[in-house]
Amino acid sequence: MHLLQPIVVCSLLGSVVASPVETIANDFTPSQRRNAALGESTELNKRTWMSYNNIDGSATSGAKVLLKFIQSQFGWHYLSGQQDPTSFAWVQSQIGKTPAILGSDFIDYSPSRVAHGTSSTAVEDAIAFDKKGGINTFVWHWNAPTGLYDTSAEPWYSGFYTAATSFNVQSALNEGSNGANYQLLLRDIDAIAVQIKRLSDANVPILFRPLHEPDGAWFWWGAHGSGPFKQLWNLIYSRLTSYHGLHNMVWVCNTMASDWYPGNDKCDIATTDIYASAGDHNPQASAWQTLYGVTGGSRVLALAEVGVIPDPELQASQDIPWAYWVTWAGDFISGGGYNSKQFLFNVYSDSKVATVDGVTQIGNWKST
Repeated sequence: MHLLQPIVVCSLLGSVVASPVETIANDFTPSQRRNAALGESTELNKRTWMSYNNIDGSATSGAKVLLKFIQSQFGWHYLSGQQDPTSFAWVQSQIGKTPAILGSDFIDYSPSRVAHGTSSTAVEDAIAFDKKGGINTFVWHWNAPTGLYDTSAEPWYSGFYTAATSFNVQSALNEGSNGANYQLLLRDIDAIAVQIKRLSDANVPILFRPLHEPDGAWFWWGAHGSGPFKQLWNLIYSRLTSYHGLHNMVWVCNTMASDWYPGNDKCDIATTDIYASAGDHNPQASAWQTLYGVTGGSRVLALAEVGVIPDPELQASQDIPWAYWVTWAGDFISGGGYNSKQFLFNVYSDSKVATVDGVTQIGNWKST
């Protein structure tokens, strides 16, 4: 809800070992998975492994390999991530590690913000990080296309919040393709398509997480129920893929509510956002079980946003293998309260946590 992740490859038997391209399903402990990969568990090797194709049948080679790579690490390593370049740089300078995933936002490419003079270097930052072997994830705090109150209490730059706009997504969708507000939805999606095309032209695949936290209703895209949300999800997908011909995205859903989940056929990675109490580093087992149930155990699960990083040792011992986590910016990472500096040193030194150095140790995970 608030406005970059590592892959240090685990060293097994004294040498750097990449896990198999497919990872064993989650009814086994991490140690069982590792043993199976080493040929030490006959029973486990007979079971189903986590592997599925991109929902976009025309996905670029980069998007395909990105999804397969994350699948291959699922249950082996927890890819570390950090939102916002400034906070990302703080981790690098203060902790001495580079997260595997950089979290960016399309927010300032929203037309109703551009109209107020905003600009962004998020695409340039992502291209630069990709060249270093990193993984990029993008959220979109979509400023409402119109109807911004722009008051002292609800300024224009808060226009992604339901409370800051009169824009009604249900009415806009019901207008149909010739409606003025429907056309504004398309205008905004098209504006983001321009930026995604820049990434595509640079051969940069991204984890794309639009319309996040919809069931909370605090964002306008979730303010009128799951029906309009799902319609808008489908509209974004079809507009970007079919109309604009963009296929460099791994599609990331962001809800634990079954009636809001778009479906496994419309979601590559299922995620949730969790802001636990300061210093509470439990691995969020209840959320894991809920999301596992929503997806039928058929999708990689991850924490798209966290305020407090789950303890990798607890993740392993409780067998809660979130594929990645992205820590939110500002005080959540650097304030010392949510995540102490010593805890961050411990996390980023843990062999189960992957940093960008680990990604490059595996080799070029992209097929570009």
